Amino acid sequence: MKRILFLGIALVLCGLVAYAVAYDRPLLVDFASEPAPEAVPVTQIRIALYDWTENLEVKNAIHQYNKSNPDHIEIIIMNLSTDVYGDTLNMLMTSGQGPDVFSVDNGWLATYVEKGYLAELSSFLNPGDLDRFPVWARDFADSSLYKGGIYFMPSSIETVRLIYNKQLFRNAGLDPEQPPVTFADMERFAGKISQAGVGVNKYGFGLPAGDSQYSLQTGLEMSSTYSGTYLYNYRTGRYDLSGYAPWLQMLLDMKAQGSLYPGETLLKRNSALRQFADGNIGMMYVTSKDYVKLQEYMPKDDWAVALPPVTSAAQKGAGALMMIPHSPLVVNSAASNREAAVKVWEFLQSKEFLTILFKQALALPVVDGILELPNMAPGLGHFSEFYPAAEDSIYPLSPQIMDQYDPNTVSVEPRDSGDRPRMQLYLQILSGEKELKEALRSETQRLNRMLDIAATGYSFKHEEYIYPEFNPKDPLKGNSLENLLSED
Repeated sequence: MKRILFLGIALVLCGLVAYAVAYDRPLLVDFASEPAPEAVPVTQIRIALYDWTENLEVKNAIHQYNKSNPDHIEIIIMNLSTDVYGDTLNMLMTSGQGPDVFSVDNGWLATYVEKGYLAELSSFLNPGDLDRFPVWARDFADSSLYKGGIYFMPSSIETVRLIYNKQLFRNAGLDPEQPPVTFADMERFAGKISQAGVGVNKYGFGLPAGDSQYSLQTGLEMSSTYSGTYLYNYRTGRYDLSGYAPWLQMLLDMKAQGSLYPGETLLKRNSALRQFADGNIGMMYVTSKDYVKLQEYMPKDDWAVALPPVTSAAQKGAGALMMIPHSPLVVNSAASNREAAVKVWEFLQSKEFLTILFKQALALPVVDGILELPNMAPGLGHFSEFYPAAEDSIYPLSPQIMDQYDPNTVSVEPRDSGDRPRMQLYLQILSGEKELKEALRSETQRLNRMLDIAATGYSFKHEEYIYPEFNPKDPLKGNSLENLLSED
């Protein structure tokens, strides 16, 4: 019996061996998984944006791009503090650690191009790519100031407006539907608001001069163009700051009568916006990019938007109200993978991404007709009042690279292109350190001296910034002297 059992087991084993040999398969089942596909290498592109990156919809759009783009590019956001964005960016660029794609202030563009920090994009762009942009944007980007290349394309703009608290107007006996038209109106309104708010810390006007480059350039230099006043005379090609005396005197008078929010030279923009939202400031200048931050602070009172007041009623509309390109996006010339960096630049300039920015009230795009798209406007009450209107215009370029010729301000690092000394001067005037008219006269002389020195160099052509037939009501109409001479 045992012999039969052994024979049966032997036959079964022989059969299994024969089966295995015949089919060349192992006797045991192999449960090992299929080999994992080889991972596709990812190209990381670091970006730095002055704003936008904290918005949830923007984060989602970038996350979706990282998941779905066919080039296996991963966007890495570098979080640079808004308060020190420019200084941090400069340090990163001079140390060779700059982001691959980033936004840069308009005043620094020429300096960055001159120093070779930015990639020239012409070879990556098709003619159709440029057709998306308005003519002024193409002309702005194609200026010979930028060595005749394309280093950026402005895809959105910033406008300047006066905002005011309607409830504080009512409390002061003012008509909330009648904003100030002239400097005299604004000074008078500010005084009444402050008098009505004595004891409860209500002030008529707020100037966040702690962010001088933005507040003073916005409230003083940009807004004054609506009165036909600007620091650079395009017809003569000379500087003249005397036209700013009435605005600065108005601020000095407000300060003297106690209607200017205190600590103006240290007051930061976001702090001022919060104070406005809390109902403690009656009026202040803002740009369209301030709108979202103001909404985040949830203004407790009804408020309104108006065009900036003018020097006098006779000067209302004497010039177009200046608007500026929103910090243009550029590509680092030292990007480890320039082709990938350009693709990220194109994504951030795409209609899809700009539409997201527009719907979040983060930008006013000037491409692809986004502002006119039906049912696309943000559901935020006052944002449409910041849209470019008939009163708004881009202006021609003015000289931006003068301080590099000043022997007293020579620096190996990018500078504010002449803005920093001027902003400091305005602060010294407001603080009483310098007499108003003499300080403006002295700075006018300094700027024109730098202009004359620059004109002796090889990289600066003064004729490019002189427009003999310049019309402040239509700033982009007319040719520069350089173009007129080349036509003869």
